[in-house]
Amino acid sequence: MSQYIALDEALTLHYREAGAGDVPLVFTPGWTMAGEVFARQLEHYAGSRVYRAIAYDPRGHGRSSKPTAGNTYPQQARDLRALLDALKLRDVVLIGWSFGVLTQLAYLDQFGRDNIRALVLIDGAPRTSARSTAREWAWYRRDDADGRRQWFTMTALEDPVALQRGFAEWMLETPAAPALDWIAGMCAQTPGFVAALLNETGAYMNCEAVLKSLNATLPTLIVVREAWRDNAARWVAANAPALRLEAFGKHLMFWERAAQFNSTLDAFLAGLEPPA
Repeated sequence: MSQYIALDEALTLHYREAGAGDVPLVFTPGWTMAGEVFARQLEHYAGSRVYRAIAYDPRGHGRSSKPTAGNTYPQQARDLRALLDALKLRDVVLIGWSFGVLTQLAYLDQFGRDNIRALVLIDGAPRTSARSTAREWAWYRRDDADGRRQWFTMTALEDPVALQRGFAEWMLETPAAPALDWIAGMCAQTPGFVAALLNETGAYMNCEAVLKSLNATLPTLIVVREAWRDNAARWVAANAPALRLEAFGKHLMFWERAAQFNSTLDAFLAGLEPPA
């Protein structure tokens, strides 16, 4: 079911939901993506009497408003808080993907965990930039010697079609034409200036302290692509060994390997304590 909710005069968010249970699962997509990307999770929970799954388009993404202001991940976290309040959601399981993980961790940094039942991080790192990405769990090299950060920012502004196709191909194990067209179409809904601002401001984010603080205090599942297995495992072992880590597939594993991902998520959710 597709719906809209006005959070203030400048921001209306679009969201989809499925299921009619008492446990809210709120899915946050990543950079330039929309809640539509979680279609196979919404289908999985359709008809559920336990879970209510909600996937929304953040500001600047999908069918949501695209204001010129507020295009940072701390602001996305404030938008998420406003969305939870507007929908009157309690004891929420936050599920974020890619740079959407920054939104989740920024939420916990600003608002704490009182209304959060559990956390699921999908192929996103708590720190965006590091000295090296060879052994550290981060997206970009701090010196950008490989040019990856510059490519995403500048290509979003100067050649968005190349960005959309290149980004889509990178996400998938099997980059077939229909999937590439679908992903590129979602990416195209985010204006270039929004994409560039979010990539640049996101590059300064470091939420490692927040994630470390969750060790053994908030149930947390981390699912990363196979290529990130070792880096993420080293970080978890050194900083928060109580967090659960799984690794398989590529960046869009929850869509390409939906059955495996949904089974992993179901097992995690089944092990949660009931709300107080």
